[in-house]
Amino acid sequence: MTLYREILFDIFKGFLLALVYFEITNANDTTFRNIVLFVGLYVIMIISARIANIDPTIVTNAFVTKAVFTLVDERIKQKKEEI
Repeated sequence: MTLYREILFDIFKGFLLALVYFEITNANDTTFRNIVLFVGLYVIMIISARIANIDPTIVTNAFVTKAVFTLVDERIKQKKEEI
């Protein structure tokens, strides 16, 4: 795969991760600026991982894990407020 295709694919994955994080976790910060910043951070970290010879899947897993833990944390807080 060429470098440009990899970068475009990474941008697409970052966009999807941003939507998952901002929409599913109820962060209420889904703005164009925040999505662009999130995607930019994701792509920079992926490129840095490739330069450091680290598997980029680790970076993606970290972003997904952050979204899941944020979602779980919000659900726990919501349950405590209901009690």
